[in-house]
Amino acid sequence: MAMYKSLFDLSIEETVSTEMPHTVKFSNETGTGSMIICPLFLGAELYYNDMHLAFFEEKPAPARNVIEINHCRVGRYECSFGENSCCYLAAGDFAVCAAARKKSSSCFPLRHYHGITILLDLDAITPKMRREMEWYGIDLDVIRRYICTENRCCILRSAPTIAHVFSELYTVHSVPDTGYLRLKVLELLHILTRLKSREDVQQTDYFNQHQVECARRAAKLLTQKLTVHQTIEQLAQDVGLSATALKTCFKGVYGSSVYAYQKEYRLQLAQKLLTETDSTIAEIAHQIGYENPNKFSSAFRQSLGMTPTQYRKMRPIG
Repeated sequence: MAMYKSLFDLSIEETVSTEMPHTVKFSNETGTGSMIICPLFLGAELYYNDMHLAFFEEKPAPARNVIEINHCRVGRYECSFGENSCCYLAAGDFAVCAAARKKSSSCFPLRHYHGITILLDLDAITPKMRREMEWYGIDLDVIRRYICTENRCCILRSAPTIAHVFSELYTVHSVPDTGYLRLKVLELLHILTRLKSREDVQQTDYFNQHQVECARRAAKLLTQKLTVHQTIEQLAQDVGLSATALKTCFKGVYGSSVYAYQKEYRLQLAQKLLTETDSTIAEIAHQIGYENPNKFSSAFRQSLGMTPTQYRKMRPIG
């Protein structure tokens, strides 16, 4: 059977099935990822994304009149449109943009991401399908012109009507029903068409590539030097930003403050050490940057609802 040609020309490592919908898997030096590709009708596809890596390279078909819709369920996703136009989707966020304006790689600052992508190739959708869409009050040209041209990227923060549509799309994730997916995507497009006369469309914060790279360097320093206690001012000087700019950009990229990010990383590492090593609680506390084991135990219990000792007892025997 000839493999279906997706709107994304992915560098696919493994194709689990040639049937549609089908799953593709890929990997690089930062981790692994997979997509379930669900063709809806000519020129329209829906993807279920499951990413556990820092980035992957997309190889979209030559620039066309394509609308890209993304919903973030878990994690964080970078939308980049060049040197001065990086923005980020957090859990519950929804974005619409012109795919041709995006850069060719997708980045996931937290190294995990679960969400949905919908691609609409306006040049491939048939006149008959467009007429049917118009009957449902859908105008793709309005969406393309108003949302994708006047705004680099339209992001809606947890809009209830959008959240409802996507929650139903996620319910059929394990066994996608093409007919049902079509209905829900048409409902979504109907909502988008009506946004032109509402106040729901909002610009998000954009960061330039230099700021993003500085935030990434700061995150790397925070995770490499867990036992070194740096002030925001020291960290900002090390990466080449002002303290105010670093705090703003870091939160924009990672969704949390500098110190909250480091604390979360410490506790995740502690979980790994508790289950994979026989180091004492005090040794682990020191290794992840806590001078006082009691403070470590308190922070661990506050985050996970149990003490480090209780967590370790859950470790599988052998």
